[in-house]
Amino acid sequence: DEEIQKRIIDFNEQVDDMLEEAERQESGGDNAVNNKYKSRKEREIWDFWAHSNDIDVEFDEEEDEAHYVANGIGVYGPDIPSQPTQQDVERAVFNKANYMSRLSNITLTCSQLRKAIDNQNAHAYFNRDFDPMEYYDTMWISAIDHASYKNLVGDFTNYGIQFAHNFGDWEDGSQEDAYRTLEELAAFKAISVYNATGLPCIASRCGFEVEPARSRAPNKQQQKNNAVPGSRASQKQAMTNPRMAMGYRINNVDDRVDDIINALKTSKNFDPNRLTKFRTVLCFYDGEEQIFDYGECYVDLIFADSVKNFVPVSVAIREMKDSLVLLYGLEYEKWLKRETVGSIYKSNFLDEDEDNEEISSDDIVSNKASLKLRDRVLKEGSVLPNEIIDVSQFMDSMVDVNLMDECGIELANRFIRTKPTKILTIATTGLIAALPIARQLNIPVVYARKERSVVMSNPYRSTFKSRTLGTSRELFVSKEHLNPNDRILIVDDFLSSGSSQEALLRIVGECNGAVAVGIATLIEKVYESGRRNLSGFDIPIESLVKVVSVEDRIIRMEEEDGYEDYIIQNY
Repeated sequence: DEEIQKRIIDFNEQVDDMLEEAERQESGGDNAVNNKYKSRKEREIWDFWAHSNDIDVEFDEEEDEAHYVANGIGVYGPDIPSQPTQQDVERAVFNKANYMSRLSNITLTCSQLRKAIDNQNAHAYFNRDFDPMEYYDTMWISAIDHASYKNLVGDFTNYGIQFAHNFGDWEDGSQEDAYRTLEELAAFKAISVYNATGLPCIASRCGFEVEPARSRAPNKQQQKNNAVPGSRASQKQAMTNPRMAMGYRINNVDDRVDDIINALKTSKNFDPNRLTKFRTVLCFYDGEEQIFDYGECYVDLIFADSVKNFVPVSVAIREMKDSLVLLYGLEYEKWLKRETVGSIYKSNFLDEDEDNEEISSDDIVSNKASLKLRDRVLKEGSVLPNEIIDVSQFMDSMVDVNLMDECGIELANRFIRTKPTKILTIATTGLIAALPIARQLNIPVVYARKERSVVMSNPYRSTFKSRTLGTSRELFVSKEHLNPNDRILIVDDFLSSGSSQEALLRIVGECNGAVAVGIATLIEKVYESGRRNLSGFDIPIESLVKVVSVEDRIIRMEEEDGYEDYIIQNY
């Protein structure tokens, strides 16, 4: 109890000191502007963050000084041709100078951004690491309306983007800003925030338009009434306010939007079908690339209000997300794939007494399956005449299904990012590896027959030379099993000269639109140069065991990382 009382007294004294310091600052006493104890209204989020994390960062004003000249901005005018003429280059230079001149004349202001520019706590806050516990991969920042910020965060969080902050409150610095285009204002915000924070920025600007009132031709009776001086019709026509009939365009959606809408709805000549348009422009800027995306929403005046502005904002955010996914190769829920691969690895390869910390696909360099397969090839494999490796004891005439399951898991981990939709292999030896891989990737297996079946009316056909039999063989695949949008993973037991894999790749090529995403094999005969023969297809090739030589009928392996540790641990 005494200790609690003492803590309460100390806390009250600390609060009193903070209040006294805040009062001195408000009165200008002691020039304590940069003191730790600012009043809560004056403090920003980076002040709380810096104090809670005990941050002490040196701030280099010259390094972080705002600059408005950026390379690679692609909005100056028409794209330059691949072989530009001198006139094209001069026009591009002129458009760039004109564009930068227009931006330099914009006077938009953001009080919070102005505070952050010369604040070392803000500098540390914006340069903090992203939160890996929340599955983020990188840090960006935004300058959009606060009401739309959660929508932006929700769309990009699934792609591993964490937003450090949102600068949402901007004010026009002069009357000229009211006549700027939405693209110029959004670009100004994005560049300004990037210059102040060094983080890629997404900025927005919203506009509102009302079309001019539609002139309706009066009928004969109305023309007759309007022609009579002093009639109610002529008086009504004379009292029509021309401001109610004109069109409106403002480049900022604020309280004025609802005021204009309400005024038009209450006018005597209210037209419920009069068209309004809400338009949103998003600008992304990362110091090099500048990208614009748009959203528009057309609404009849009777249904119009400022809430409708959320529709084009949502459309623009979705369009911007799609553009940046293509530009940066962002991957949807990449964290889920990392967790899935890590879980597969733990459940299949970690013993109960081993460390159970998080493992991602990037951490898996060499699993135990390849080492086990290597051990079995060395122990039970033999070399036959014509340099043929006999592994019939565990993966041909007799199959070790547990070993093949582990090998399938490892190969599936290596190709999970290629997003295959089907596996193509050769019956029957290729199935021992294809089936466990397909089970892990949850995709179907299509196998090529070496003899044409009676149910194949018009199959894909290809030939290859079998070194085991010393003759040419044909492969047949039913056309009903391959679709133009398939992503095919080629799987086989051996990679020797590459002739059988090349035959399967030719079949994939005959299916217009289908693409091969990789080749997975259990054992590779490096000395037969199959990998080099297939290099022209430009697809990844993975094998668990690599045999470099069988001279004197002795199997010699390529050394793999982790093999020595595995030998020491198990022997």
